[in-house]
Amino acid sequence: MLQWVGQSLRDRIKSNPDEVVAELNAPQTADEFFALAVAYDQLGKRKYTESLLRTALQKNLCHFPSLYSMALKSFEKSLERTGKNYFRRAIRLDPDASKNTLSFQKELKFSLSSYEDAGRFGVWCLKELEAFKKASAETEFQLGRTLFEQSRLKEAIPYLRDVLSNKEMASEATEYLSYIYEHLYRGDELILKTLELAQETPERSDLFFNLAMVCQHDQKRLDLSMHFFYLATREDPQDPGLRFSLEQAALELISQLNRAKGDHETFLLMLAHLYQGSLGVAKRYASELSAVKYPESFQTADPFGLWNNWLLKDEGPLGMSLKHWFGVDKDKKTVRYISSKQI
Repeated sequence: MLQWVGQSLRDRIKSNPDEVVAELNAPQTADEFFALAVAYDQLGKRKYTESLLRTALQKNLCHFPSLYSMALKSFEKSLERTGKNYFRRAIRLDPDASKNTLSFQKELKFSLSSYEDAGRFGVWCLKELEAFKKASAETEFQLGRTLFEQSRLKEAIPYLRDVLSNKEMASEATEYLSYIYEHLYRGDELILKTLELAQETPERSDLFFNLAMVCQHDQKRLDLSMHFFYLATREDPQDPGLRFSLEQAALELISQLNRAKGDHETFLLMLAHLYQGSLGVAKRYASELSAVKYPESFQTADPFGLWNNWLLKDEGPLGMSLKHWFGVDKDKKTVRYISSKQI
């Protein structure tokens, strides 16, 4: 309730509520009755609180701080229907309903003894705000985060995705979504969903890094992990940790393959040495791949979208090298393509 009184009066109520009670011994306005109710509530004399809140509403039926407070007190006493009615009246009348609903939700967490009830009512309040068309980016994000905290992962996705264009929320929303996707999806479906997400968010570095770690450790797909470590470094070239992770993944793949057996392994070794920074060695392996032509050999490569939407658009070492090594068929020879499954 304290957040609905002015800052100076709030500080006084917190530090010396008895003084405020004595000062407001003859309240006249809804604001004065409300301030007195807050002071008594701070003193723990809550039997007076609701009576003063009701009087405040008699003075002003539209006094939304009292409506929010009555909703809170009703939820505390498990009077769910009454609490919902007060809350609906409050957001209908409140010109700053989105901001005050966020405050109300925080109060629920501190006021209700049951964490489950606080979460359930909090979600209801935020969805009710949405129904009244008074939601904001902040309340949409909070709704997604609250659903996430309740392990309602699929329900959280649309609310978190809605705020990806917001610079202040994009990073945290992307972190939540990355975690959700890792728990809901597996294999190529996880990669596909994450690449779709990457096109929506400006915060891609951690997203690609997390996907690289999943590919490296959970899926044991070192070739894919290298690609995603590389994309992460392109998003944040100043992070030495990303570069180190890329080089380690490349060295691990080189160690595993040792010697190339066929076009597919030759292609992987070319990429590994390229990502590791040994361009001369990578170029030597590239010279053995007469079947590869840029960009045709890569456009339908699995997983869908990784090459066509990301790697082929790269303007860094990967993109420049592939164009230089495979971009021109000077002899006009018939080209035998490496299959999409191989790449």
